[in-house]
Amino acid sequence: MTIKVLLTFIAPVLLAACGTTSAAGPAPATSPTATASATASATPTPAPTPTATPTPTPAPPPAAASVFVASNMALGAVLVNAQGRTLYYFVPERGGRVVCTGQCTNAWPPLFTASMAPTAGAALPGQLGVVARASSEQVTYNQWPLYTFAGDARPDQTNGQGVFGFGGKWFVATPRLQP
Repeated sequence: MTIKVLLTFIAPVLLAACGTTSAAGPAPATSPTATASATASATPTPAPTPTATPTPTPAPPPAAASVFVASNMALGAVLVNAQGRTLYYFVPERGGRVVCTGQCTNAWPPLFTASMAPTAGAALPGQLGVVARASSEQVTYNQWPLYTFAGDARPDQTNGQGVFGFGGKWFVATPRLQP
């Protein structure tokens, strides 16, 4: 029973694929040298090979913002990273000169960027840039290298504000930070 049902559905498809002609007559020739045959040939006519159409290369996705402005209850507008962690600057690094290295980076992890052009969230009036470090590129804001603080356990904490360590003072970076 199932074989009859399958043949009922498959036979017309197979016959159509083999190029059988209808009862109305042979198909018209498309060129003077082509001939139409009313009988099925033993050798199937090769089907044209489909050619792959090139797909356009998609544009790279826009880079995710790496620095945002957030509101802090005690300090007002502060700079934060994509995870909402407060960003700091180190006074001895005025002008983009990196001083915090070695053990300093354990307490003050640098804000690294995945691209040469870090991006800013809305309402960031200053200029983002990068400064070369031994292992990567560090994000700068108005030429100040930016860091997080290991003493901040969660977003919105500013435990590093005013800390003296590693030869200088640390402050929360704000949108008003000048070069």
